[in-house]
Amino acid sequence: MKKLTGYLLALVWVFALGCMKEVSFETGTTPSDGSLQSDATGDCLPKTVNGTYTQGTALVATTNTISVQVNVNTAGSYLAYTDTVNGFFFRASGTFTSTGINTITLRGNGTPFAAGTHNFVVTYDSTICDVQVTTVATGGGGPATFTLQGAPGSCMNAVVNGTYTSGTALGVGNTVNISVNVTAIGTYTISTTPTNGMTFSATGTFSATGVQTVTLAGTGTPVTGTNTTIPVTAGASSCSFVVNVGAPAPPASGTLGGAPGACTPITVNGSYMVGNPLNATNTAVVSVNVTTAGSYTIASNNVSGMTYSASGNFAATGPATVTLTGAGAPTVSGPVVLTASWGSSSCTFTVNVKDIDYYPRTVNSNWSYETDNDATDSLLRKVISPTLSANGNTYAIFMGTDDASLGFDSSGYFRKNNTDYFEWFDAGAFIGYDNEVWSEYTILQAGTAAATPWYSPDFVGTFMSNTYHFRFKYTILQKDVTISIATSTGTVNYPNTIVVEEKYEQMVGGNWTDVTSTVGYGKSYYARGVGLIKYENFNGAGQLQGQVELRRYVIY
Repeated sequence: MKKLTGYLLALVWVFALGCMKEVSFETGTTPSDGSLQSDATGDCLPKTVNGTYTQGTALVATTNTISVQVNVNTAGSYLAYTDTVNGFFFRASGTFTSTGINTITLRGNGTPFAAGTHNFVVTYDSTICDVQVTTVATGGGGPATFTLQGAPGSCMNAVVNGTYTSGTALGVGNTVNISVNVTAIGTYTISTTPTNGMTFSATGTFSATGVQTVTLAGTGTPVTGTNTTIPVTAGASSCSFVVNVGAPAPPASGTLGGAPGACTPITVNGSYMVGNPLNATNTAVVSVNVTTAGSYTIASNNVSGMTYSASGNFAATGPATVTLTGAGAPTVSGPVVLTASWGSSSCTFTVNVKDIDYYPRTVNSNWSYETDNDATDSLLRKVISPTLSANGNTYAIFMGTDDASLGFDSSGYFRKNNTDYFEWFDAGAFIGYDNEVWSEYTILQAGTAAATPWYSPDFVGTFMSNTYHFRFKYTILQKDVTISIATSTGTVNYPNTIVVEEKYEQMVGGNWTDVTSTVGYGKSYYARGVGLIKYENFNGAGQLQGQVELRRYVIY
């Protein structure tokens, strides 16, 4: 997916955001002008750094912000941003409706990779100023200081969630909420000693002081059905809560719907991809006919690293449904057939597992992008069923539009081979040559180690009767990282993301010469199972000029 268009003109390379070229960066108003500076010293007008910044913790756009004042001379649209330092940056856009002192809030994005105090350069109009942001080490620099509310007696405001039955293993719904009073931020670990076969624990980071609620997750299997007092100790304080464990019901009996053939009806929920661990969304809803009420355990066999199970009690006879929760991680792609069993009854169901894919190309898959957090400035891309045959290969056809009512236009031709992803495109039109130069290049080598570069072919063409050589240079900056994307619809964290830097080289005097300082460069963010989630465009000085971020997606 190309991002630049119209380069070569009178030997001056001019670059602009393109792969999303249907998206306008305009806000629809006349640009404002003004200053961030209080005087000629370059100091910012009053500014405030908001939120806690912790090494390895993704920023939250709504709380990790910088508020700066701007002295506006002419009302109109504005764009304010910082450079990227220590793995994160800040950005804001909008419209000033009045002159004079205005306050804008730049939202943070990214993940700090080191502790320390770092200097960010805020840019607005033709002015800049410095803001320092301090990142603390993981856990706020050390363990938190806190006490358990209610100590040394009963845990104050304790809420026990879920049902507890002797002989039945605790699940995701078996939790206990307790209150703590934090006097110093940092990491915490709260864990009970095993009591009646059960343990409750939680680990995390307190990023603020004061009274807070901690949710302890339960594990283990209750041994006896009785009211069980669970002591909790953290530091020098301790309290306790009571879990009411019921006696086991007699075993239920019945049959699975569709047994002994395919489970009928069956609903398989969630997304499945090779290597991605299953979570609470990965379920299979099966139908049962209960002939004797009582306790039950329904479980599947282990196939391709996946299992499904559920335990509980049937209070009545007759038809019912049971939601089996998946566990494990798929090891192979394609249809995976599992067998669910309950007593002597069994049936089969199929889970379709996708191959590892950082740029899905399945028909009808679609993505909606947003420019600079402007809800009215967006691009819709989709994959259509026809394909393109070119260069001896078959390419999926992407279509795009910034206004669906006006129809769609071509948005690129893509294919995959093993862990490499390719685009077939007109390099001549992209660069600005006199004639078409259709070629294929590799947009992503997902199997390549970080810091290892790869190059596009030499795109040779003419401009005003002169011959030029041009190529792209790619380098993976980060692999399998979590990227936080904040748009008008909210913030989403995308794990397993590959960050790719795209730079540009021209053949000069028989040598490939980097032209980044003249034309700028780009960064693409590819999330496993999702595709392109973000693109950033930087000028030659490394300043962020624009970004497009994923707002929502549907993969088929």
